[in-house]
Amino acid sequence: MTDIRQALREGTVDLAVVALDRQQQRGLVTRLLAREEMVLVSAPGRVLGGTGPDGRVTLAEAARLPLVDFTPGWAIRLAVDRAFRAAAVERESTFEVNDIVAASELVRADLGVCVMPISIADRFPDLDKHRFDRHAPSWKVMVVQPRGEAPPAVAALLRHMA
Repeated sequence: MTDIRQALREGTVDLAVVALDRQQQRGLVTRLLAREEMVLVSAPGRVLGGTGPDGRVTLAEAARLPLVDFTPGWAIRLAVDRAFRAAAVERESTFEVNDIVAASELVRADLGVCVMPISIADRFPDLDKHRFDRHAPSWKVMVVQPRGEAPPAVAALLRHMA
């Protein structure tokens, strides 16, 4: 992500759609596209202890399970780390991956559970999705561009997105 921000500042990239942890980015203009809640994804039928009557799970319960985490530096990982810190819950990763499909395969094989945005989790309809009762991780997807007048093609795209 740092490389993309630098490329935007240097003018070698005109526009990026990225997941950021904060809206203010020095020298860049950001616009929120979506804020999305994350869910705990598990193998079909995996019994999660500690779930409430509505099927929601706590971060503490998730921390007791074998966790498939994304590599440090990934936007998903940053959001998940932040949520666990806010809930004062410590966790250990059983697996760290840098690929969403690899994460889903580990979950599918019931080797662990994974926290991911619901739009990504929906790509794997055979896996069970569990909402969090509190402190649900979330991420922001934003359009980022350098300050100043946008090139015509970027301006047209931004108008279309508005």
